[in-house]
Amino acid sequence: MIHDQLEYLRPAFKTPSLEDVQDYFATRDFSGEEGEVFFFYYQGMGWTNENGSPIRDWKAAASRWLWNLEN
Repeated sequence: MIHDQLEYLRPAFKTPSLEDVQDYFATRDFSGEEGEVFFFYYQGMGWTNENGSPIRDWKAAASRWLWNLEN
């Protein structure tokens, strides 16, 4: 019951534009080209992760992407 209520309250995922992603990457001191790679990777995956679960927060996914680049 509570899980259903939380799903109802969670905002629906909104696919970011390429420009949104590039802007976010720029704020993190990464190139727009890397933002494009991220964008087209997840666009091709239907905005799901490697396990097939839907991406709920693209900025969190981008942060993980950038962390992996740095480490």
